[in-house]
Amino acid sequence: MSGLAEYFYEHGFTVSGSDRESSARTERLKALGIAVTVGHSEKNLEGVHAVVYSDAIDDDNPELKWAKEQRLYVIPRVKALSMIAENFGQTVGVCGCHGKTTVTCMLAHVFTCAGLEFTAHIGGEDRVLGGFISKGSKIFLTEVCEFKKNIDKFTADFAVCVNYGKDHMDCYDSEEELKNSYLSFIKRAYKSIINKNDKVLSGYNGKNAVGFSVEGDGEVVAKNLNQKNGAYTFDLYVDGEKKTRIRLSVKGRHNVENALAVCTCAIKLGVPVKAIKAGLASFKGVVRRFEEIGRLGDGRVIADYAHHPTEIESAIQCARESCKGKIYVVFQPHTYSRTVFLKDRFVSVLSKIENLSLFKTFSAREKYIEGGGADDLCKLIEGASYFDDESQVLAYYKKLLKKGDVLLILGAGDLCGKIAKGLI
Repeated sequence: MSGLAEYFYEHGFTVSGSDRESSARTERLKALGIAVTVGHSEKNLEGVHAVVYSDAIDDDNPELKWAKEQRLYVIPRVKALSMIAENFGQTVGVCGCHGKTTVTCMLAHVFTCAGLEFTAHIGGEDRVLGGFISKGSKIFLTEVCEFKKNIDKFTADFAVCVNYGKDHMDCYDSEEELKNSYLSFIKRAYKSIINKNDKVLSGYNGKNAVGFSVEGDGEVVAKNLNQKNGAYTFDLYVDGEKKTRIRLSVKGRHNVENALAVCTCAIKLGVPVKAIKAGLASFKGVVRRFEEIGRLGDGRVIADYAHHPTEIESAIQCARESCKGKIYVVFQPHTYSRTVFLKDRFVSVLSKIENLSLFKTFSAREKYIEGGGADDLCKLIEGASYFDDESQVLAYYKKLLKKGDVLLILGAGDLCGKIAKGLI
């Protein structure tokens, strides 16, 4: 939403907005001259002609209700995104259960190194470039999410599909419907960039498909992987020919697949390999993607946005490759529905983690669903402990962490921000 606000403001609109609490994003908007109010009230809409609302907003929100009653021009976020995309020569849409933000940020770095005229609308915060990048109107780069079936409402010229995963099942009648949404998005594109290592995506063989893989089949392939302290290098092959060796500055094997998605898209857009290599090397990561946020006691604290079982597995693997000491994990589930729909997977993945604690669920937009709380999940995992207050977490691990140890805070909720306030 903040990226949309910046775009409209930059193009001459009078922009205002509201959120339930202040943040770095709201402060940035204020610094630009955009009026931001903390708290939702119909009074915030005085003089407003059009209202763009987030999918996280309920129908009974006072501003949304009043706007509809007054017959203002009311549009969901994805429609505003599509309207903006129409102003660009080409659109790149990045979808996937995991890695959307990272791939979008990587592409922004590559486009920057290539000197392309582009605008990037990012769901997270690149550590160098930020969350909204405005460098021209030839290419529009954005994430495309499957939540509330938004993926069905956006069409990209270049559809980059990093992976498929079962998530947001509260929005779909079945997993088959979710799969069809992914495949329909891919089919609509001029070019679809797909992960051939993914079991679902690899089955798509449309004429517009361009495949990438790690040590597998595809037009673009990574070979001869090597990692040092969690960061990978690999040989980049295009149509069977070695083009260069890619060096990543971010950690985790999953980022090899993310980088390959970037390489494939950039190549199809005509970006020189030299700029692709430089752009990927310059990418330092996304805020809260395996980010060291401070120290507690004698140990380091690393935050990762992982809130899906597959993402948790990747974060743990990354920690094991890059951390020499003992690894402690605190996981905060994100929404009750995700825990209910993916409970078996959560139990399977979390049960393999030693030194595990769970923190009370970040409910986001939801009310409690029976069996969906972090305490409910904790009871199913032998040896796990449960916290419902961040001061307890800080006090407990401050005594426990020794030199070289790492406390890994996982989840997309508010725990990371709360913990960060108590760190040095």
